[in-house]
Amino acid sequence: MSNYKLHTPNGVNDILPDERVVKKEIEQTIGEVFRASAYCEVETPMFEYYDCYLGRDGQISQENLYKFFDEQGRVLSLRPDFTTSIARMAATKEYDKPLPLRYMYNGSVFRTEQTEGARRREFTQSGIELIGSYSAKADAEVIALTIEALISCGIEEMSIEIGQVGFFNGLVLQTGLDTQNAERLRERIDSKDVVGIREILADIDMDKDIKSLIVELPYLFGGVEILDKANLDGLNETSKSALNNLREIYNILCDYGFSDYVSLDLGMLQDIDYYTGVIFKGYTHGVGFPICAGGRYDNLMSNFGAQMGAVGAAIGVNRVMSAIDTSYGRENDVIMLYAEDNKRAIEAARLFCEHEYTVENYIENGTFKDAVELCKRKNITAIVRVMKNGEFEISDLLTGETTKTDMSEFEDEFDF
Repeated sequence: MSNYKLHTPNGVNDILPDERVVKKEIEQTIGEVFRASAYCEVETPMFEYYDCYLGRDGQISQENLYKFFDEQGRVLSLRPDFTTSIARMAATKEYDKPLPLRYMYNGSVFRTEQTEGARRREFTQSGIELIGSYSAKADAEVIALTIEALISCGIEEMSIEIGQVGFFNGLVLQTGLDTQNAERLRERIDSKDVVGIREILADIDMDKDIKSLIVELPYLFGGVEILDKANLDGLNETSKSALNNLREIYNILCDYGFSDYVSLDLGMLQDIDYYTGVIFKGYTHGVGFPICAGGRYDNLMSNFGAQMGAVGAAIGVNRVMSAIDTSYGRENDVIMLYAEDNKRAIEAARLFCEHEYTVENYIENGTFKDAVELCKRKNITAIVRVMKNGEFEISDLLTGETTKTDMSEFEDEFDF
């Protein structure tokens, strides 16, 4: 029989000290980018009433929710994303604030995903939500800030693929398909199943050029030129408006200087149903899943009693960790402090901490030589010995140099 107390459940894992340093720095870096553009950090509950996730659009499949009961038998759910919770918060508690509202967040979300490969059931997201605007500038701002955040984390090579749900919705209107068959069509396009797309459209009487365009959707990706290719005379206004929106967003992203990172994909269709306009996903080398995703969700706010335009993005912190050098942002700024006099050790530790060093006290009963050996095993490159007369003996374990000083001289002389 398995001893479960020694293991973590499928899809979750421990974050060890070195990993946590990197993770924390990534979260802080992303937060600094968002905060500089006037996004305010918020926190929402880790669990909500299940009803919160049962909007008319069926945002996330109920099979992917962690559900449980409270003491009165009401169904609760761990949050599967932040967007829905922030939409509820904004609609019920911030509805009288000047628009647009700009929020940022960081924390864990939970989904009962399949756990093969890089799939996780608990993962950290850092993201933003811009609520109260329908403009393409809002869409472009969210995408641009996502790119800036990833660059700041050290990801220099990435591809941000941008699509438009409205384009597909307009095509569905022209086919006359019912909801069930429209969903079948979406699935075939998403899986690039051209044969399946043709089978669904086979008996539909419609413009041949539009039908051919739908069949080609899985492969309509690339630069801005695909918008011209897709802009056929027979398109309805819904699809034409979506293409115009994409062009405007693309042009604004070029103004940001991000054209090299952006490509357009008219066959990209998200699996979360609340998206209504632009959608996007980001990829980088060495990670088999998107490192970021987002889009416009204009109908979600109305589920909570406030009709507002909204667009957001989420960055997968765990996936960013997988994409960057594990030494990201690390510095050898830890020093070991060795002292036989406990009072002097406490005074010295406080002094070093005031100068923003990380101090690890040697608390065993070993000799100074034992403390040096411990430094080597822990990759600590400097050790400070507090002498009985109050002097410091500072040893650089990389160069082998040792220097003596006292507290008054320390601030001016030493910086390692």
